[in-house]
Amino acid sequence: MDRIAAIFGSVLFLMASYAAPAFAVGEDVFVVPRVTVQAKAKSATSAKAAAQIQGRRRAIDILLRRLTVEEDWVYLPNLAMGEPAEAISDLDRGVITLTDRDLELLESGFEVYNEKSSSTTYRAFITYRFKPDTIRKLLRDARIPYSEVQTRTALVLPVLQTQNGAYLWEENNPWMAAWKVRPYDNELTPMIAPLGDLEDTATITARQALALNENALYEIAQRYSVSQVIVAHAFLQQIDGEDRLRVRLINGFREAGNLDNLDELGQFEGDEQFERTYRQGPATNEYIPAKVGEIIAESWFKQPSGNFPTLAERSIEGAIAKYAKPWKTRTLIDHSASALLSVSAHYRSLGEWGKIRSALVSTPLIGYVQVRSFSRRGAEMLIQAYGDPTKLIVAMEAQGLALWSDDGDFWMIATPDAAREVQRGSRRKGRGRLGDAGSEDYNYRPTSVDEPDEQPEKTEQSF
Repeated sequence: MDRIAAIFGSVLFLMASYAAPAFAVGEDVFVVPRVTVQAKAKSATSAKAAAQIQGRRRAIDILLRRLTVEEDWVYLPNLAMGEPAEAISDLDRGVITLTDRDLELLESGFEVYNEKSSSTTYRAFITYRFKPDTIRKLLRDARIPYSEVQTRTALVLPVLQTQNGAYLWEENNPWMAAWKVRPYDNELTPMIAPLGDLEDTATITARQALALNENALYEIAQRYSVSQVIVAHAFLQQIDGEDRLRVRLINGFREAGNLDNLDELGQFEGDEQFERTYRQGPATNEYIPAKVGEIIAESWFKQPSGNFPTLAERSIEGAIAKYAKPWKTRTLIDHSASALLSVSAHYRSLGEWGKIRSALVSTPLIGYVQVRSFSRRGAEMLIQAYGDPTKLIVAMEAQGLALWSDDGDFWMIATPDAAREVQRGSRRKGRGRLGDAGSEDYNYRPTSVDEPDEQPEKTEQSF
């Protein structure tokens, strides 16, 4: 166990050398934070340039795999390793190829942390920011579906278990250090690691986390204002000169009855029609209906002993990829197919209309929106939706709105409170369309989406 002790001993240096300000929760998914870069060359300037290029390649690898499902990764290059895509272009997918110049054009900027250099070496953390529209176009041109909608943030408790015991808050827990080296709140399934201060250590222990102690997990969730706590259980063995790591992400706590949860929003005082029609699409952006104690991702990794931080980073990214897959599948944007939806927006104030409009503009599942008529209480619209229209239910719920359909043809959108009123009134008046909307007719379009090949003709008829 001397080797494991050596791994533990390197943690203080790791955390001291790489500590940097954390990004705010909900940061753009097109940001890849704090990528480790290091290079050696004949001069410090050359080493710095080489390290930045290396980091940019690594960052775009992370980003493209973050946005796409694993089945399509064969169409993506492995830029960090200098390897082309495994697959060849076919009728359904195109292969992505990128030069270093292409990568520069994809990038919108970068930030450097903790630079360390000598006359021939360079080492740092670099956060890369990429242009959303350019990345979308890259994937769209290759006909590769992608997702960019985030779930709500979960708190992760990294518990490391060896034959000597279980570790959580201890300074010699390299598993916790690995979660803190690079933030994971830019993922589609964002996670944050705890601070590890005195209040944390008094709230829950490693054994309580592994035992899924309900009270302790509830208290830590309340402290960080999250609706889910994930126990990241890593079991480390050293066998025949190898570090062998089994990682399990366990659903430790999941808040019930959250006002943002559609399981509650669908229960409109026994309105079975609303619950039935609202659930035509994916029910909620909390996409895994896992019960407490269920394993939501599991993976195994091994490598020669001596570099646990690299092994930990690989295992974290692998586990998150498995955890995110169901969410990506539900929210994939497929530009090869689109549909025109007739949608009524119901609102009680200009503030609510502004919220609806902002949500539609910012959702990449939508190509354009044509407002056909508009009044003080509602609007009639045509919406171009990419892929499966029901995926908009998930995207809108993620922005605090209810989107539903009685028959799959005519759709309605409103805030949850306004949706309740519409559903109550629809039983008395029939369908939820607006019969007295004004005759104004104008368009607004998401600025991040290219012009569609064809747009429907404008009409002043309210439908």
